Amino acid sequence: MKHTEHNSFFNEANETIKRIQNENPSLNELNWFCSAACARFNRDYLSSRDPQVIVLGDDIPAEIIHAVCDRPFYVLGGSLETAHWADELTPRDTDPFSRSSIGWLINPEFDLTKNALIVTAVSSDSRRKLISILRSSGRKVAAIDVPPADQSENSLRYYTRQLVTLAETIGRHTGKRFSGRRLKESAKKVAEAHRQRRRFLDTAMLAGGMISDEAVILTAQSMYFADSLDDWMLHISRFSDELDYLTTHYVVRRKDRPRILVLGSPLVFPNYKVPQLIASAGMNIAAVADSLSLEAALTVSRPHRFNSADSLLRKIAQIHLSMISSGARIYNTGMYSYVMNLIEKLKPDGIVCHILKGQIEYDFELPQIEKAAEKKNIPVFRLETDYQYQDMEQLRIRMEAFGEMLTQRRLVAQRYRHTA
Repeated sequence: MKHTEHNSFFNEANETIKRIQNENPSLNELNWFCSAACARFNRDYLSSRDPQVIVLGDDIPAEIIHAVCDRPFYVLGGSLETAHWADELTPRDTDPFSRSSIGWLINPEFDLTKNALIVTAVSSDSRRKLISILRSSGRKVAAIDVPPADQSENSLRYYTRQLVTLAETIGRHTGKRFSGRRLKESAKKVAEAHRQRRRFLDTAMLAGGMISDEAVILTAQSMYFADSLDDWMLHISRFSDELDYLTTHYVVRRKDRPRILVLGSPLVFPNYKVPQLIASAGMNIAAVADSLSLEAALTVSRPHRFNSADSLLRKIAQIHLSMISSGARIYNTGMYSYVMNLIEKLKPDGIVCHILKGQIEYDFELPQIEKAAEKKNIPVFRLETDYQYQDMEQLRIRMEAFGEMLTQRRLVAQRYRHTA
């Protein structure tokens, strides 16, 4: 790899961070989250980082991971440059997330995997190929199967046994024995982290025009970037306090624009093409309903109430088995109900379904959501793209047409209310 390639890798993140900071110059606490995200693309940081556990994807319950690992390193794709690094390692039809993930883990510039155990779920054919490539290259991988959408007692027991086996495997690697006490402590920490994330999102919604959509997405998503979940909770609490103070003492109203619900392939830093397109088309994001946000919404409330570790573990398995979004399933009823709840709560003007090329599993959900949205008279816009930026102008034209249509619908609805 040439030195200029690493510069491109760093600049990819730096450009996104600079845009977010320029759009939110008065938000002091935002700088910590920008730094945490940008550090992931810093040569010195990556060269010195020696994670014990690397979590590939977002479909392993966080309570299990944090019970046996203090500082897990999440790999969620998102980078155009790491996708380029994996060109020779993956088939040509490999989706951008898979390419980017392999580029993160196998490249000549930095090696995060030399002492790491990579843990993941076999949730799609693409993930199965990733596991094969990683094992063939000599990396240590521990994987679990995602059962079909079956709520039977046998499926629950099978999934629970897999989680226990995975936790014990990780524990042997990290030197932290999996126990009921550690699981309860982890569940409390994860529940608090999700509570703080929910508080931030609610506060940011009330803050209106004081914070950009990209800044909101980055802050909520940075729980996967932070080295310490405790530090992340401290700073997101402070950020919520800052936004709350600004909302109380200043009046800055967001322009009356169409509000969009974004779903489909996860929006992963630094590739925030979709939020850019939505903003340039004169719309605002009401919420993001992808697997990352769904995973962050899955938490065991009041874990201290469980008398035994077995009952807590069963509850964790039950929640994730019923709600987790997976390409291994024909119908992801958990994701569908999550989207329907957001539609009912937020009443968005439109829906943007973001599909990364090759991730056809996210298209499986679209027809069912389109039918439900049609009944509620909510237009749906499907946007297929990758991590490249060459198609930005073409996509912008289409997105602006969608935004203009939603704006006209709002104006017609307002006139109707006035004349009624």
